[in-house]
Amino acid sequence: MGIHDRDYYREGPGLFENWGRQGVVVWLIAITGGVFFGQCVTGNPLHSPLVELLKYDPLLVMDGEVWRLFTPMFLHATLWHIFCNMLVLYWAGSRLEEIYGRMEFVLFYLTAGVFAQSFYFAAWAAGLGPANPSLGASGAVVAVLVVFAFHFPHQQVLMFFVIPMPIWLLVVVYVALDAMGALGARADGIAYFVHLGGALFGAVYYQTGIRFTSLFARGTGARRRVVAHPRLRVVPAEPVDDTPTPVGAAVESPPRPKEAGDGEPKEVGEDLEKRLDQVLAKVSKYGQESLTPEEREILFRASELYKKRRK
Repeated sequence: MGIHDRDYYREGPGLFENWGRQGVVVWLIAITGGVFFGQCVTGNPLHSPLVELLKYDPLLVMDGEVWRLFTPMFLHATLWHIFCNMLVLYWAGSRLEEIYGRMEFVLFYLTAGVFAQSFYFAAWAAGLGPANPSLGASGAVVAVLVVFAFHFPHQQVLMFFVIPMPIWLLVVVYVALDAMGALGARADGIAYFVHLGGALFGAVYYQTGIRFTSLFARGTGARRRVVAHPRLRVVPAEPVDDTPTPVGAAVESPPRPKEAGDGEPKEVGEDLEKRLDQVLAKVSKYGQESLTPEEREILFRASELYKKRRK
């Protein structure tokens, strides 16, 4: 099978097919934007019926409405609020999605949001934080920013869109400001403990190397698909020719095996084709930056092989 015959090399995808190939970050932004639109069309975004149903409220959580630890991350108070959160999510989250993959990133993002809100709830229960309701994706977004800073500490950014600094310093400044705000119990409408919970979650996630997809895979290990091996087949032996060879008759020599310079053997070529399919599929899904040195070597070998076949 040639490279142009592969599905991911064909041209002409439709509009909805392209949309379906968008990363999970784009879908998270679209869902969050859709919820904010619902807030706007049902009244004031801050006092919409959606907000009353889904916002975080520690007293209601105590009454059993535990979904309020999850749903606030899809609500926002103002257009500026959602713009800032979604801008950071798209900028940093898209890079992390390339590193961790779609499923791992979405599990990380959603778990970070729940953890950050639970951290706020725990601070209130311990008498350290206020009982103020909250909403916004800031906790999960801060977790994304912290993990991004661990991966790319020297990435230059603009604090307040004006002051240039490396991303690690920006994160340190923001965490310090949140800690000061939390300890000072400032009544400025900012859920500092949510930000601190998100920062803590991001740091622990990176330092421990935990992967949620691996945890789920272990939990379902007993139900993994069993690969069926092909059945053995008995092949009858070829008849032996006992006729003596006449003296002086020409004897046909067995075919000479291909040397290394003559091209790769058939079985090696087929194996290379299979591995090339997997590598190109990964490039199509996550980009060329996600390839390992071994996978890049496969691309190089395949390129050299195709060059020889064209000669």
